[in-house]
Amino acid sequence: MTKIPFTKYSSCGNNFVVVDMTETAWLSEAAMSEFAYQATNMSFGVGCDNLLVLQKATSQTLSDINDYRRYWRLPPDLSSETYIFRMFEPDGQEALCCGNGLMCIAQYLYQQYGLSQVPIITEVPFLTPKLISIGTQSDTAHSWAEMGFPRKLPPVLVTPGFTQNEVSVIESFRVSELEINGCSLLGENATLSFVCYLSFTGEPHLVIFPDVCFEDPAIASAIFKNNTRIGDLENDPGSQLVHAIGHAINRAYHSFFPYGISVNFTRIKSQKIIENRCFERGIYRETLACGTGAMAAAFTVQQLFSPEEKVITVLPHRCRWHDDEAVIKVQELESGWRIQSNPILLFEGVYHMKRSLMRQADKQHVANKEASTLGVTKKLAQGHAKSLAKAGTQCLLA
Repeated sequence: MTKIPFTKYSSCGNNFVVVDMTETAWLSEAAMSEFAYQATNMSFGVGCDNLLVLQKATSQTLSDINDYRRYWRLPPDLSSETYIFRMFEPDGQEALCCGNGLMCIAQYLYQQYGLSQVPIITEVPFLTPKLISIGTQSDTAHSWAEMGFPRKLPPVLVTPGFTQNEVSVIESFRVSELEINGCSLLGENATLSFVCYLSFTGEPHLVIFPDVCFEDPAIASAIFKNNTRIGDLENDPGSQLVHAIGHAINRAYHSFFPYGISVNFTRIKSQKIIENRCFERGIYRETLACGTGAMAAAFTVQQLFSPEEKVITVLPHRCRWHDDEAVIKVQELESGWRIQSNPILLFEGVYHMKRSLMRQADKQHVANKEASTLGVTKKLAQGHAKSLAKAGTQCLLA
């Protein structure tokens, strides 16, 4: 049995188990993927959306990551003062980025070490990880993350050629005759056709505007209806729609988005205020909020409808069923885009990790991943640039 100290944070209801590995290596690389299931599991673990691991960019840490994951040709050359942000899905796969997770880490570093601003690495599984800044305002205790500029989806995350360029970064495509099941509002054998918009804000996001994209206004009304019966989500038509459409897009367009796509449902309330719901890839369900999703929604609205606006307030619809003051501020700066919210510490604890609780499917996943890593190693040794670029980015995205 291994004892893992952790803290649990929430940013607009998007909640995380945080393991601080800056001083002590509580988990090996293999154990991180194993612990992700137990950290996120409600019945046999702590219960959260994702596991976050915080590390310092020492040469040993970078070597350990690369020895096991085989992400890079060589470990990146980083200052030892730089922090590393890691996020793991329930099945043990490592995600690229998470806006709410970064703000929770910023809050943790401020509360634990008194650090108001630090450089931190995200998008670790890519050949070139991304360096950004995160921090916490001492006067308000609000945390922020400077996410850089939104980008087009990297080629490894989307099949080129089927999208249509909308503006310099945002791409659009039309979903035709999408089969929707399990939604009481639409009935059986329903289909939907609509236009949606793609961008990359650290994670790949698709944005839908239900008020204009769907012919039936009842769909938008259901998605953005205020719900006071929080415990009755299975029978809530809006939640059924978000769930059904998110799954249907990922199922029907798997060949275009081989590693999944997060789906945002966005309502424009004014030029400065929007409302958003997000179905997240990786966990393949709606969360109460999504930081990179809020940024994708705000960026899309600004670029398409409100180019003069530099600050957009995003109302996380699902979180506001619980907390009607929850907001995510998205601001365009000269250096890129910043997101800001008010993460909170929920509790601290020590988890008694039992390897036997890991699902058989997850054990097989780890075995498959180890076998895949061996194949990547051979390609690295051969030095083929094309194979290297593909293998390096796909190793943990698969």
